[in-house]
Amino acid sequence: TEWESLLPEMVQHLKTSQDMSVLKGTMETAHAVFLKFRAKGRSHDLLKEVKYTVMGFQETHLQVFKAACQRIMTAGLPADQIVVTFELMLATLGVFYSLNIVDLPEFFEDHREEYFTGFLQLLKFQNDAVAGRGDQQGLLEQVKGAVCESFALYADKYQEEFAPFLLPCVKDVWELLVSLDQQEKNDQLAAKGMHFLSSAAATQWQQSPFQDPNVLSGICEKVVFPNIVLRDSDVELFEDNPLEYVRRDMEAADQETRRRSAMDLVKAMGKLNEAKVTEILVGYVKALLEQSRQVPPDQAERFKDACIYLCIAMAIRGQTRREGVTVTNDNVNISDFFTSLVAPELTGTSPVTSRSVLRASCLKFITVFRNQLSREQVGAVLPAICKHITAEAPVVHTYAAICLEKLVTVRDKNAQGQSAPRYDAAAMRPSLLQVVDPILRIIASGKGIEMNEYLMQTVARIFAFLKQHGAEGGLATLRPLCQILAAISANPSNPVFNHNLFEAIASIVKVCVPTQPDAVEGVLLPALGGILEKNVVDFLPYTFQILGLLLDATSSVKPLYQDLFARLLTAELWRAQANVPGLVRLLRAYFCKHAVFAELLRTHLQPILERFQFVLCNRKTEASAFDLVNAIYMHLPVELYQQHLKTLMTVLLTRLQSSKSPKYKRDFVISCSLFAHRNSTNLLPQVLNEIQPGLLSNILANVWVPVLKMSLKLDERKVCAMGMSKLLALDEVKQNPQLLSSCCVGLVNVLGLLPSAGSTLGEEASDDELGPPDGGAGLECEAAFSKLRNTDLPGAQGGLAPDIPDLHGAAKALLKPQLGPVIMQLVQANQELQPLGVFLQ
Repeated sequence: TEWESLLPEMVQHLKTSQDMSVLKGTMETAHAVFLKFRAKGRSHDLLKEVKYTVMGFQETHLQVFKAACQRIMTAGLPADQIVVTFELMLATLGVFYSLNIVDLPEFFEDHREEYFTGFLQLLKFQNDAVAGRGDQQGLLEQVKGAVCESFALYADKYQEEFAPFLLPCVKDVWELLVSLDQQEKNDQLAAKGMHFLSSAAATQWQQSPFQDPNVLSGICEKVVFPNIVLRDSDVELFEDNPLEYVRRDMEAADQETRRRSAMDLVKAMGKLNEAKVTEILVGYVKALLEQSRQVPPDQAERFKDACIYLCIAMAIRGQTRREGVTVTNDNVNISDFFTSLVAPELTGTSPVTSRSVLRASCLKFITVFRNQLSREQVGAVLPAICKHITAEAPVVHTYAAICLEKLVTVRDKNAQGQSAPRYDAAAMRPSLLQVVDPILRIIASGKGIEMNEYLMQTVARIFAFLKQHGAEGGLATLRPLCQILAAISANPSNPVFNHNLFEAIASIVKVCVPTQPDAVEGVLLPALGGILEKNVVDFLPYTFQILGLLLDATSSVKPLYQDLFARLLTAELWRAQANVPGLVRLLRAYFCKHAVFAELLRTHLQPILERFQFVLCNRKTEASAFDLVNAIYMHLPVELYQQHLKTLMTVLLTRLQSSKSPKYKRDFVISCSLFAHRNSTNLLPQVLNEIQPGLLSNILANVWVPVLKMSLKLDERKVCAMGMSKLLALDEVKQNPQLLSSCCVGLVNVLGLLPSAGSTLGEEASDDELGPPDGGAGLECEAAFSKLRNTDLPGAQGGLAPDIPDLHGAAKALLKPQLGPVIMQLVQANQELQPLGVFLQ
């Protein structure tokens, strides 16, 4: 209702007012209100609201647009009048975009000619009164940018309606881009113009200007190249704000930069004309490299740098964040480019302090094409990459670290289709260990990028990759890491760096603690004790996880652990979501040593279960609640918690009843399967049927069997198969043919007996395979940063089922003696169970 009275009021103001400031203010209000249409997902309600808004606003909008255009084009208008009219026009263009983004309204389709004629006039308009200065864009650049955005919207969504205007729009935007100088005030306009050309070039048109080789050549030479070459301001950013440069370049946080837009334009042009565009650009790159021999050194460096980025833009056809480039353009010879330009630049005799920009680009090239370059090619430049860690320029040593970190994650599929690391840890060990010390010295000195998260992630990755091959260097590395930890604990301002620091500590502890537990504890316990004492909130989640790892490995339990236990159960610690995975991990270590902590555990079981209930009731910490209850089932003797079982199950079932989440059902079934597998056959049915008679059969039919058809990881499939095999022996299941049959179908799935089973089995990911998620970029600090990858001892990857090395063998041993004949009878009646019959024969 408020909206229904506001809209006519705004329209009235725009229709009747002659005062430019009233018109401007009203249109700006409309623009601010209509922005919501851009953010919402398409729905019936949204379409209804947009339709109502358009119907009320459309005619007035066109009237104001045409009047403002006419006023702008009037010769001799005073500067202040031009400014206020441009402010009105900017809001009017914003409204145009918002009203057209969901669907193309009929009115706007009918009046395309008037709008696009005005748009093209605005693109050609020049006036110093509204132009930007230096690095600040003015109203002129903003208005032209908004016109380019509207062109791109129509090229992307309304091709048929836009087709008649395609040629004039492409021609005028191309002329605009050619006319722009290199000043920073034009950066966003250049990016938006190139974005429109990209949208147009990647679309199939009946009459496309992009089919003409001359147009493609012209765009490559006059638009792509000038915008892909670094300018003085980019080199200043490289030197003065290295962190911003790295983020823009490596993490693609540069969607509005000229270089990124030019690279996107190359990709878009190659989408429909790959061979032709590649041929033009390859010829262009060769000419540029030739030219670079005849120009001054600093210009030559920028030309070669541009060639590397052109090659990256041409060659990449598919990539993922984790695996890097997976599909390339066959017309680009990556190997040849590497051999002729990249490798000589890195391995040459000139010092690593020279040509920093080009060195950084060469390192980026290897990082980007790490899957395509052979082991021999990388081996030849590996010493040079390591040498660049000592470079003075922060971007160069950061890129060298990122390059090493990404290289050791490269995996290849072997003959059996399993993924294994491409590089051998023993062979890489000397090269990798020699960079650890220089990296830590850079971090400790605070030079370049302070708290450099990329460098720290590389240290974590090196030890996670080397595993036992890094044990020797690991202990020596722990001391400087603890010094860095102490230094930043007063002001832990970079959560990504903190995460990577603890990941590095954890990956070393994991390797060193099995053989030298006392030495590791000697270095770490004072540092971790200090964090607990000072209550450094940001570091507690990590401290708990590493203490859990230390407690698992130690043979002589230190007093610290006894003293700490009661504090771990204080409600305040569990309220901070980030602490929860760490607290659960540490409690698991106490459970594993239940013989030492028997009395503590017995007296504190009630508060432990209260904390379990607290974290189960929050969707964000629900998974940790299951980790906790699974740790109880796995490591504690059942006598210790048997009296609490009914309460525990009631809590889980109450949540099951209210939860719509398939993940909760999955976790619930895996947890109950683990309990059934670990304990005597009758215990789980007894507890469930005590809560409500017939409850087990009900849960098996409606929750359990559907979960067995989901995608599960290997250790989850193991416990589900063993749990189900045990429950099948119960009379209540055996004597119910329908239930028995559907349980057996679930078993066929979970044992992977179907020919198509490969597609539904969950992927196994080893702890070390993955680093901190996406380098932590863009994740919310509290929950995302708390879970470390390396907090289990080597060999603990068995997860929930370390006691079942061979799933099929164990399931057969359990099923055959008790249920063989029963299942064989079912098989004859039910075709779906055929694979199970074959399996048991």
